[in-house]
Amino acid sequence: MGMDLCYYGVKEEEIPKILDGKFFDEDFTNLEPQHTLRVFSAKDFYYLYTSGKELEEEDFQGKNERDLFIEAFLGEVTVSFAPGDIYSYCSCKEKVKEIANFLNKIDIKDYFEKIGNIEKITGTNFMGKDFSYLGVKTRRKFYSSYEKEEEYIFDIEDTIDRFNEFKEFYNKLANEDLALYIYIF
Repeated sequence: MGMDLCYYGVKEEEIPKILDGKFFDEDFTNLEPQHTLRVFSAKDFYYLYTSGKELEEEDFQGKNERDLFIEAFLGEVTVSFAPGDIYSYCSCKEKVKEIANFLNKIDIKDYFEKIGNIEKITGTNFMGKDFSYLGVKTRRKFYSSYEKEEEYIFDIEDTIDRFNEFKEFYNKLANEDLALYIYIF
């Protein structure tokens, strides 16, 4: 999935309009605060947090029961009437505060050893420059439609940075007493 989850802080009174579908004409792109997260990053975080489970299409469609971790990425409610099977989601400001408190208790670096061994990854990039970083190699079945698992390497520092930025965004929403609108773009 090469798509982005776009998160927008909205006033609580906007949530009924979102749920009623009266928001498609509105442009949320200039709202602050906002955060963008690759769908694949959300899948990475979920994989780490659950020690190897994949976030599935049914989760994005709102067909599976959500725990607080999934709600952090996919909201409290799925708005399922979005055009072209592109889903959007929202969470009320109380749920945003609950999620922020929950995320603040998670130190994602504690989860890497649950999926594999941390090792130094070295190589040469496409420009011929050497690189090295700490990573964890694992085997993943990226999509339920795939028949076999493939090797995947988590870049520890990058993953920690992306997760911490996500937590900071939720803290900002909670501090500003905002609800959340999420759109897949």
